[in-house]
Amino acid sequence: MRGDDGMWHIVEAKRDDGVSTTFQIRELDPKKHLDRIFVVEMPYPVHELSRLPDAGAYRKLQRFEEQWLVPACRDLGWELVGSKAEDGSFFLYMYGATDPEQLVLRLAPFDVGLGFFDDKDPQWEEYATLRELLDQARALPGYDHEPWPAQEKARAKAKVTAKAGAKAKKSGKSKKKTATGSRPPKKPKRRTQAK
Repeated sequence: MRGDDGMWHIVEAKRDDGVSTTFQIRELDPKKHLDRIFVVEMPYPVHELSRLPDAGAYRKLQRFEEQWLVPACRDLGWELVGSKAEDGSFFLYMYGATDPEQLVLRLAPFDVGLGFFDDKDPQWEEYATLRELLDQARALPGYDHEPWPAQEKARAKAKVTAKAGAKAKKSGKSKKKTATGSRPPKKPKRRTQAK
C-alpha cells in the first residue's frame, strides 16, 4: 500500500462542523517539474456518526491502491502524496506532469462512483497545506514522531487545529471528471478542529 517509497504519517483531526477527518501524508520534497495535481474521490458507505470508513471500505481502498492506483502512477509518472478520509469519501492526491486523462482511463473502470479533479499547481500549494497540517501535529505534545513506512499499519495519532480539505483548487479552468461525465464541485473547504 502507498507506493514503493517514502514515509507516511497519519493525522487525525476534526473539522469545525464536528466531522472527523483522517489524513495520510507522505513526507517528500516537492518535485516542481510535476506541476499538475490530480485528486481521485472514492465514496464509501457511512454507517457511524463519525462518517469515517469501516474495515470494508479500507479493504476496498487498499485493493484500489495496490492493484490500480500505484501501478498507474508508476507507469504514467505520477507521485502519490497524500489522502484524506472524510464525510463519506476518500480523496487521494497525486502530482504529475502529463495529461491526467490517461490516469482517468486507467482508474475509472474500478468503480463508476469515482470522481476525478485536476488543476495546475506548479508550486505544490495543496501539498504545502498537507505538510502544514503535519507540522502542526508534530508540534503538539504526545505526537509520535516516528513515521510509518509504506507497508506498516502503525498509526501516529495527533490532535490538530489546521486547515483541512486539501482538495485540488477549483478555478474556472479546473476540471472534475467522473466515469459517467462531469459533476459540479461538491463542497467548499472547511477548517479542522482539535479532536
